Amino acid sequence: MPTRVPTLTLRELNRALLARQLLLKRQKLNVVDAIERLGCLQGQWAPSPYVALWSRLAGFERDRLTRAVDRGEVVKATLMRATLHLVSAREYPAYSLATMEGRFGAWRPPGGPAPADLDKLHRAVMVFAGKAARTRVEIQEFIADHLPASAAKDERLRNWFSWAAVATSGLVWEAAGAHFAHRKLGRHIAPPARLRKAPKPAAAYELVVRRHLGAFGPATVADIATWSSVRVPNIRAALAHMKDLRRFSDERGRELIDLARGPRPSADVVAPPRFLARFDAAILGHAAPERTRILPEAYRKAVIFSAEVWPTFLVDGMVAGRWTIAARPKEAVLELKPFKRLGRADRAALAAEGEQLIRFYAPESKTHGVRA
Repeated sequence: MPTRVPTLTLRELNRALLARQLLLKRQKLNVVDAIERLGCLQGQWAPSPYVALWSRLAGFERDRLTRAVDRGEVVKATLMRATLHLVSAREYPAYSLATMEGRFGAWRPPGGPAPADLDKLHRAVMVFAGKAARTRVEIQEFIADHLPASAAKDERLRNWFSWAAVATSGLVWEAAGAHFAHRKLGRHIAPPARLRKAPKPAAAYELVVRRHLGAFGPATVADIATWSSVRVPNIRAALAHMKDLRRFSDERGRELIDLARGPRPSADVVAPPRFLARFDAAILGHAAPERTRILPEAYRKAVIFSAEVWPTFLVDGMVAGRWTIAARPKEAVLELKPFKRLGRADRAALAAEGEQLIRFYAPESKTHGVRA
């Protein structure tokens, strides 16, 4: 007779996610440790990692992340789902290796390119970007002069090579590209030798799976695959090797896997108001059907549109609206855009939290305010 596993309610899963995402109580952590615990930080929009850490770390100031980036302790690179992330330098080699196949397959034209051609191009691009930081345009122009014969008459393949030279070659962003105020074209560099020392594949897959469970669990195999773009067989092999796991089910009967010591707070734990950054991974850490543990299905299309994930705020641990900031030298205003009418206490708590965020976001403005 099969062993019956505990069932976790939607609210219990919500509190587990909030605890792992450091959204129940701000923590006293250094930024490198925090980034590792959070399973990296989304970096498509330059201020996002800073807002994400402000919402999660006690007394966080911009310079704490900027210094870690400038010292090379944190790296910005194309990783999970072929999107930009900030990752610790000590874990970058594992993430880079584990996510390579997913990045390689993204938008890849049928039938191409030949692995030998891509490998040759990667080596050439790495040498090119090892001499100086290069913009994407400069890399594309370089590629145009080094394309294999197979791509000469195939426009789709030419375009894919241009994209893949940055996304799959192992290039990282120069440090300035991970600063809060970065608004220019990204420039890419060849990573130093220490970041090119790949671990054994099994170790890389296990680290990525373990980080996902630590940051987003309990989770399904589909959640891990969606977040990481690691192939399911590699995920299952990593899970089979891990001995410190527990099994649960959700209210729909799906199997959930978790680290045995992962936090699973009571459903009645109080969740304070919190602001999530644009592209915040708290929303993107699960397969679409599982995102309801923080994003009600009724609001999904108002938050996720095409490749965009708008900044949101949480009330009682769930997405309850969007927020925007208008920052000018004289005045900076954070505007709340709730999806339904807010209670007086929630509105007051969000206004207090929002005023602290707008002061963090636009310290140079003379006045700051929140509009509800």
